[in-house]
Amino acid sequence: MITLYKAPPLWGLPSISPPCIKLETWLRIANIAYDIEITKDFTKAPKGKIPFIEYKGELIGDSTIIIEMLKEKEGIDPDRDLTSTEKAISLAFRRMLKENTYWGEMYIRYNIEDNWQLFKQTLTTLYFAGSSTPES
Repeated sequence: MITLYKAPPLWGLPSISPPCIKLETWLRIANIAYDIEITKDFTKAPKGKIPFIEYKGELIGDSTIIIEMLKEKEGIDPDRDLTSTEKAISLAFRRMLKENTYWGEMYIRYNIEDNWQLFKQTLTTLYFAGSSTPES
């Protein structure tokens, strides 16, 4: 059984983190069974970030690396029946989302003052609720 370590769900999404959504969606499409562990402690994460998985006793990080490793080790490729043209379109679409849409998301999240304040409060509540803060 694979354990998927990810950020918590929020706003009707399976996770607040796009890479976590990407990996979990792929696991569902590939019909691979997994358990979910919502984590706030990234010290266990092999790359210091989420998502990561525990697979046969090994911790593996980075959603893209995880997907490629599972394709190889489990012999599962949801894209196996696509034509070469469809595979090229799929790759182009993934890269567009990952490399270009990301910057739009960052702009919306951090450069629009009201959005950043909401997101900052959400992260504080999710990851630091109950933590003590240093006295000023």
